[in-house]
Amino acid sequence: MSGRPAIEIRGHTNDPHLPLADAVAAAVDGLDALAIETPDPTLARVFFEGSATRDVALEHLAAALPDGVRVLPITVEDGNWAARSQAALGAIRAGRVVVAPPWALPSTPPAPGDLVVQIRPALGFGSGHHPTTRLALLGLQTLDLRGADLLDLGTGSGVLAIAAVRLGAGRVTGVDRDPDALASAQHDVAANGVGDRIVLRQDDIDTLVHPPVRCVAANLTGAALGRLASRIASLAVPGGHLVLGGILTDEADDVAAAYRPTADLTWQDTEAEWVGMVWHRHP
Repeated sequence: MSGRPAIEIRGHTNDPHLPLADAVAAAVDGLDALAIETPDPTLARVFFEGSATRDVALEHLAAALPDGVRVLPITVEDGNWAARSQAALGAIRAGRVVVAPPWALPSTPPAPGDLVVQIRPALGFGSGHHPTTRLALLGLQTLDLRGADLLDLGTGSGVLAIAAVRLGAGRVTGVDRDPDALASAQHDVAANGVGDRIVLRQDDIDTLVHPPVRCVAANLTGAALGRLASRIASLAVPGGHLVLGGILTDEADDVAAAYRPTADLTWQDTEAEWVGMVWHRHP
């Protein structure tokens, strides 16, 4: 049967504060997933490039998710899965930033001070509809980015990179290891007319070589942020800032402990079970 390899997850986490979608998003970190579809609170589907990566992830998810959650390999008809999972998305707001798919762009000019970022939901994560993206967008808005160079680690759809340019950043480099995410980001960068200020590159954070910048944005997972803390901090100049997202509330203390030796926490906010942080690297 042809189609897109996927995993279907059904059930409850048994934690009223942790939705199934959030548990799945945290569990698939590092497993080369392309996208997650959550049609209802008790169902999630995770899509993969090939059956080999799907099967590795299947074993991991079966062990990581609570007892009673059913995890099954499936194949979804290729060509319509991404469109179906994203078609109902509308515009969202995070502070001054409005993120909208092409079919839901504001029909009137934005209010003074508001900024519009057009994102076509596709393979890359980061349509703006997940709390992690909204928290990262709010974190960026706590900083004066005018003229700043910025690194967006795990750029996904490019939403943070584009928003940073809208907020005044001078030069932004978006990094992702997933070529499909980068193709999505390239489309969004062009659609927003910011191709002269954003460079996209395929690379892994572990091996990334880049001069330190004034601001590093990393909307990853709590586990990845903790493991890569010294690496991420080293990519910011002394006195620079780190905008972190993708942290579950029960991971926040561990993430904070990983960054406290090199930086001071200047902002933190929470939405649902997710936490965003901004850190000021020690001079």
